[in-house]
Amino acid sequence: MITTISKTMMQQSFRKTTYQFAEIPKATLNDTFGIYIHVPFCYSMCSFCPFYKEIYSQPLKDQYMIALQKEIAACSMTGTAHWVYFGGGTPNTLEVEDIDTIVQHLNCKVTLKQLGIELLPALVTHEYLEGLQTIGFTKISIGVESFAELMNSTGRKTDTETHIQEIIETAQSDSLWVNVDIMVGLPDQDYTTFLNDIEIISQMNPDQVTIYPFMTIHGVNAAPSMPEMRQVELIEKAHNILSQSGYKRKGVWTFAKGSNIYDSSRDELVQDYIGFGPAAFSTYDGWKIVNPGLDGYLKNTEKKMGFVSLKSKTTDDWRKFARMIYDLKCERSKDLPFAIQLFVQLLERSGYCKNGVLTKKGITFAHVITKTVVESLPFPLQNPGCVKNYEEFLLYSENVTSKAD
Repeated sequence: MITTISKTMMQQSFRKTTYQFAEIPKATLNDTFGIYIHVPFCYSMCSFCPFYKEIYSQPLKDQYMIALQKEIAACSMTGTAHWVYFGGGTPNTLEVEDIDTIVQHLNCKVTLKQLGIELLPALVTHEYLEGLQTIGFTKISIGVESFAELMNSTGRKTDTETHIQEIIETAQSDSLWVNVDIMVGLPDQDYTTFLNDIEIISQMNPDQVTIYPFMTIHGVNAAPSMPEMRQVELIEKAHNILSQSGYKRKGVWTFAKGSNIYDSSRDELVQDYIGFGPAAFSTYDGWKIVNPGLDGYLKNTEKKMGFVSLKSKTTDDWRKFARMIYDLKCERSKDLPFAIQLFVQLLERSGYCKNGVLTKKGITFAHVITKTVVESLPFPLQNPGCVKNYEEFLLYSENVTSKAD
């Protein structure tokens, strides 16, 4: 009952977020913030992926690079960016030289503390990894998802175990810290194929394994192969397998060796950050902002337009709560409003946590809450209902397209 009520409360909180298509407020970031770079290009469209993407072409990539450099140059930010993540899309549709150009432009503005990038395994070579290490990257994340043939029906070719093993070993020899993403609930995936994936990856010895449940979000064309609680059950079984190989649980879906972790979703829950690139999210100075899609982004130079929303204290409070639960904690904190503090007490009395740490019952709660947060985030490009003046955005897009023609 508590889990169901909590899920409903989170959903209602995020549904209240509405965007206005308008001129984007200038950022004034300094000292404590992160940077996200969205690379929208893919060579094929994966049916399970909810994120904004476009089919790659060399002319579009060249235009993207020009627009991105202009966007970075126009941003008012100083100090140290505590993290930089390249996500997508498929960031390694860009050449190493492209990545280096972007990093140099960021370095002209701020000090970069930590660089991480998501990679499609099929495009990874030894030379590419060496190039990333030379630029200053310390962490990579490889989107394996599954070793089973079922991947071929999702728009993504199955990667061989040999290739993934080579990537992990080569990256680690180049002093790159490696995360591998695995998914549960993929179309046609069952109990046996998922646990086999976990057995395989646990023997390959990446620094971290992240297991994502299937997300039902606007823009996802596929359907999960199993219900939510079955996915939760399998992640817990995976935890037991990974523990036997020396992995420690760092969050509800994150298992690592050592103290480091690669987890952009976790960082973005509570820290201000600036997003560069089409459809990139930002949160700063009391605003939540989403850039337009690629067409609008490429022509968005004179008057920077995007989806803008005032941050809500209630939503921010629930995000702090979600981050705490994500970290498998449940502590009373003066940073949280009285109502959430009372809710924490209720969780304690109901056996969801003990001494500030989630119990087995509480970890199931954490799965559901974290998944609800991700699925409830409003994506204006995929969900027009959260944009008050979506018609104005469509008109803007038509004007941009006609000018481009």
